[in-house]
Amino acid sequence: MRVRLPGLFAATLVVATAAGCGSGSAGSSSEPSSGGKTRITVADLPPSTQQNVRQQFLNRVAAFEKANPNIDIEPRETKWDAKTFATRLAGGQQETVMQVPLTEPAGMIKRRQVADISAEVGKLPHAAQFDKRALAPATDSAGHIYGLPTSEFALGLIYNRELFDKAGLDVDKPPATWDEVRGAAKTIAEKTGVAGLAVPTTENTGGWIFTAISYTYGGRLQQSSGGKTVATLDTPQSRGVLDLLKAMRWQDDSMGSQQLRNAKDLAKDFAAGKVAMMIGTPSLYNEYATQYGGKPEAFGMAAMPKGSTSATLLGGQVAVVSPKATPAERAAAVTWIDYYFLQPRYDATIAETLAAAKAKDDVPVGFPYVSLYGSAVTDPVVAAERKHASVPVENFKPYETGVAAQEFVTEPAVAAQDTYAAMDTALQAVLTRKDADPATELGKAEEKATAALSRVRP
Repeated sequence: MRVRLPGLFAATLVVATAAGCGSGSAGSSSEPSSGGKTRITVADLPPSTQQNVRQQFLNRVAAFEKANPNIDIEPRETKWDAKTFATRLAGGQQETVMQVPLTEPAGMIKRRQVADISAEVGKLPHAAQFDKRALAPATDSAGHIYGLPTSEFALGLIYNRELFDKAGLDVDKPPATWDEVRGAAKTIAEKTGVAGLAVPTTENTGGWIFTAISYTYGGRLQQSSGGKTVATLDTPQSRGVLDLLKAMRWQDDSMGSQQLRNAKDLAKDFAAGKVAMMIGTPSLYNEYATQYGGKPEAFGMAAMPKGSTSATLLGGQVAVVSPKATPAERAAAVTWIDYYFLQPRYDATIAETLAAAKAKDDVPVGFPYVSLYGSAVTDPVVAAERKHASVPVENFKPYETGVAAQEFVTEPAVAAQDTYAAMDTALQAVLTRKDADPATELGKAEEKATAALSRVRP
């Protein structure tokens, strides 16, 4: 299914104008830094090869400057790069505002590489109604805020409602615990011949999913010890996860025979009805419906099943401000972050305009996302967006209900991809060799992760 960019482009101009009228949050009276205006640099300008979205960005900048005549924005194409960030910051080349992965702020705060923006955030609309779980990755132990989330996602259990129905399971009450997942997977495999559950195991995607499952048992793949980050893959919690998957694979025969897939392969198989359950994000529905031909009515989603605790993996990006920014630049930066990233999350009019544009361009509208605010702010926005819903909204209710009460845990902060790669190997061994010992494989994986950590910063 195609996406007609011109329609979305035109609607974005409308949103920019509407947002501009409501701008003027923290920093609107900031003192000038030169020429009577405060000038800030902003990263993440789309490249010229993406002309439509680049022009949308520039139009938003123009609308912002019109609404905030005392602020000048200099957009740059710079993207987050862990290898060059510290050098660029030390050399005074770092942009005033940049988006970084959700895993980064904790370390950046310790190294004083980002500005404390607590005072500026406190002046924003609905500041008191931020969901503290969403702010947590960029908040220190004293409650000071060093960044604002621009997008966040929480993993959950995706399931095929048609296969649940064929197996005689309640399609509106998906598994809430891993014991229930195991039972449902066994029933589905026996009654339909389809794999009840599948997990990816290649290209680091297996380690990513394993990490999310381990969080539901209270596990963590990294810990801080003596000021250094150490690998903690070989733990009782991790062994419990591998024991569960091994039992489902070899005792229950409920995971099928194909065990060497990446996340994309698995998503395709799920859309084709070859897998009944998998772990993913709500946005997977985009590819499911528009690229892989999945049936909208068959797509169902629940929160991450509970092991010993109710938790899920949280991912996304955070906008941070350079520690070298002046007070005026810091205030202007937060004004921009609010305007560009946050207003669609608390302004129902803007949210509905964007949703209508997406629906017109055949972009799925209506699946849930991690909200940055409490229900008093979020509910009107969601209601406005869902006037244009094109997804089976009711099929996501188990996810929305469950994730609202879960603990959010971010990905490993150091050498995450190396850690995931190490866990890929362990998963592959357990799911392809009946005699593989989970404890032995976890020991090997921890050695690999430890070696990777020794090559990077603590």
